[in-house]
Amino acid sequence: MAQDAARPKLIKHHAQVMFNRCVTPDQYIIRLHAPAIANTSKPGHFVQVDCGPETTLPRPISILDADAQSGTLDLFYKVVGRGTAIMAQWQPGQTVQIMGPIGKIFAAVEAPRQAVLIGGGVGVAPVDFMSRCLKSKGVDCTLFLGMESPSPFELQPAICAMPGIPEEVSLSIAHLQAMGVQSRVAALVKREGWYQGYVTDLAAAYLQTLDEATLKNITLYTCGPTPMMQAVNTLADRFGLMGQASLEEHMACGFGGCAGCVAPIKVDSALRWNYRRVCVDGPVFDLADVRWDLIGKTVLPEEVTACGC
Repeated sequence: MAQDAARPKLIKHHAQVMFNRCVTPDQYIIRLHAPAIANTSKPGHFVQVDCGPETTLPRPISILDADAQSGTLDLFYKVVGRGTAIMAQWQPGQTVQIMGPIGKIFAAVEAPRQAVLIGGGVGVAPVDFMSRCLKSKGVDCTLFLGMESPSPFELQPAICAMPGIPEEVSLSIAHLQAMGVQSRVAALVKREGWYQGYVTDLAAAYLQTLDEATLKNITLYTCGPTPMMQAVNTLADRFGLMGQASLEEHMACGFGGCAGCVAPIKVDSALRWNYRRVCVDGPVFDLADVRWDLIGKTVLPEEVTACGC
């Protein structure tokens, strides 16, 4: 189940830029000193970033890491428009305004349960963060990331082979391997040491080697493009797994006032559904509760009424 614990208080914070690193041609990791937000941020939370007077709306950015001791937040973003292009110009020492932490977070499992995490695009941030949090609690984690840009993280040869994974798919994420988190990377283009194909096919190759008892102990976590998460839901059905998805939607206010980021979510076992706000009712939902067949489709209000929602 997605975490329903009391949400932390939303805080507007004047944060100082510590660094703003270009890690691929169009992707950045920015570290902000924002102690009040870092203190309560968890995997699945995001912040709204004010990009300045040239933009009307703030930008929702996922949290890659939060360190309460140092008071820092790491955010992972891709330059896709005016707001993120402005962010890419920010320099160390600059003060920027952010609001957070926002949203419903991933629910942690405990050992002996295991976690399989699947991320894609900028959705790698919350699953990377979650894998480290789970591993710190003793949960066995396996992470698969799909990326069309070069990897934003340092890669290194994997120490251990993984069941079902071809030997030539040999690269893992360095900072996760150092913690004991197994990982592999996938892309549709051919790259040495990567799996060529969909990241969900890579994950399936691993899952199909596991016995029934092991599968019963696995929880899926995912964030990324909608088609990828739809495929993760198919994996969950195929292997009988529970899971959670952090949805990606365009947002305006970020705190539930505008209802501009809604997604179709089931309200009972009879498949009745209603729109839920991704910013505050999510972004994390149970995989099985999302009407993946309706994501991205226009459904008239009378159709919603007719189904009894």
